[in-house]
Amino acid sequence: MEFDHDHDHVRRRVVEEDRLSSLPDELIHKILSCFDMKYAVQTCSLSSRWEFLWTSMPCLNLSSREFSCLPKFAKFVNHVLTHRNHQVEVSSVKLHFNGAASQVFVRKIASYMFSHNVQQLTVVCFPKKHHEFPPSLFSSQTLKHFTLSNRPLYTSPCLTPKTPWDFPALATLHLSHITLCDDHTEKSVDLFSKCVNLKNLTLEWFTVEAIDIITPRLSNLVLIKGRRSLVINLVAPQLEHLTIIDCSIDYLNAPPGLSSLCYTGDLPQQFSKDGFHSLNKVSICCDMYRQYKEKVARKAIKMLQELHSARYLTLNVDFIECLSSYPNLLSHHPSPFSSLICLTIDSSMRNDAYNVKMSTEARNFFLENSPNATFIMELPEPPPTKAMKQKEARAKKAKRAAEIAIHMTEFQALLDHDNMNVERTQAKEKVNVTLEKLMAQSKAQVGKMHNQTERLMAEFKICVEEVRDLVNEEEAEVKAIISKGTLIRSLLEDMPKRERTEVEARYSRQLEEIEAQHVRLASRLVTLEGILACEQFMSHCISKYLASSNSSTTIPTPSTSSINPMP
Repeated sequence: MEFDHDHDHVRRRVVEEDRLSSLPDELIHKILSCFDMKYAVQTCSLSSRWEFLWTSMPCLNLSSREFSCLPKFAKFVNHVLTHRNHQVEVSSVKLHFNGAASQVFVRKIASYMFSHNVQQLTVVCFPKKHHEFPPSLFSSQTLKHFTLSNRPLYTSPCLTPKTPWDFPALATLHLSHITLCDDHTEKSVDLFSKCVNLKNLTLEWFTVEAIDIITPRLSNLVLIKGRRSLVINLVAPQLEHLTIIDCSIDYLNAPPGLSSLCYTGDLPQQFSKDGFHSLNKVSICCDMYRQYKEKVARKAIKMLQELHSARYLTLNVDFIECLSSYPNLLSHHPSPFSSLICLTIDSSMRNDAYNVKMSTEARNFFLENSPNATFIMELPEPPPTKAMKQKEARAKKAKRAAEIAIHMTEFQALLDHDNMNVERTQAKEKVNVTLEKLMAQSKAQVGKMHNQTERLMAEFKICVEEVRDLVNEEEAEVKAIISKGTLIRSLLEDMPKRERTEVEARYSRQLEEIEAQHVRLASRLVTLEGILACEQFMSHCISKYLASSNSSTTIPTPSTSSINPMP
């Protein structure tokens, strides 16, 4: 048997290996691309079928984190590129490494992947000092998606080339922690004019004095954490979505056809000389808590006048509070919004937003020329005062006391009903006597005529049914009393200690009765369950006897210990 089991195990393992080996190369490449290239090469060595599959992988994931030092990583990269199947194009490359991007192996990787028509490239480096990215990294005829992230250990800049980047097929560009220019001059740098198909551009944690963003097909621009005062000359006639988060901008001329604008910053900002004529959604969040100077309010009004075509406008409460602080200033300016569909005031960033009041002048400034616009301003409820908390505590205490009183009354009524039910007690005693008599007669009649035994059995079954009804009724009442006592004790346990002491003193007699009744009734419940078990046993014996054609068969009787007298 052991041999058969081992044989089956080996056979299953072989089948599983065959299943994996039978997968198409494209699917295995997909699986291996989820791992670092080092592990992909090691995995391929496990099977002769896979041995050279890594050489034709179109997706390369190279990371120095899997090596003890950078020279070993560079040696491994050289091995991969040298032994790779050069007839297979490279679709994507992910490169993570420590140190400067100016190293030789970085240039070698760039040269190889661009010569093999790479379409997607992600480069993340962790330099320890100032360095410049090699120009060879910024020229490709096939690259469509490029992510370049620099995570310096210190504040040393990591520079990109100052000449236009040659990516004619590039559609998405994401730059993070990059210094685009470090000349400290007013001369603007042009980097993207050759990216004629660029549609999505994200600059995050970037440094530049002045930059020209000249991209004929750009539709989405995101600027996050731009350091220094920025001058941005934006030439993007197809730009639809503009997002600016925490950037210090001196000048930005957004195209008038902008559809969506999201701005987060310390102070209001101007984006266009002539304003926008087709804005759909605008979201403004200015973190100027309590810094409500008149010049800030004037900048806010000027900013809103630029956004006059907005249909859906969202402002934070700081912005509203600033405008409401200068009602006279607002009264001199007509409402610029004639197409407004919805005005939303966002209070999520302020814990004390319940204190914000929107002045009538501010409301009119937004809604006077758009009377049918929906206005949403949901402020949080103010925190309860000390008096409100005390009132709530008193109400809870009174409610608990009332619940205890009601349950005590109901408990007492159940006890009284149980103690006063004399008729049921007498009926139980009568049935007990009859049941014992019938059981004695049935034992004496065993072996006599069959028809006489049937009559005795019929009478016995009637008595058993009466016992069952009485026992079930009493069992239900016992369980109700026990349940009510348990509920009262649970309510007491949930009360504060001081309040619980007061209630226990008030209902001391009833609580003692609860404890005593709980023990007594639990014992009664066990007895009732024993009676029901005995009844079931006797019914089984009757059925078995009546089904027997042999009149001499004796009736089995339970042991005396299994029959408990009814209390």
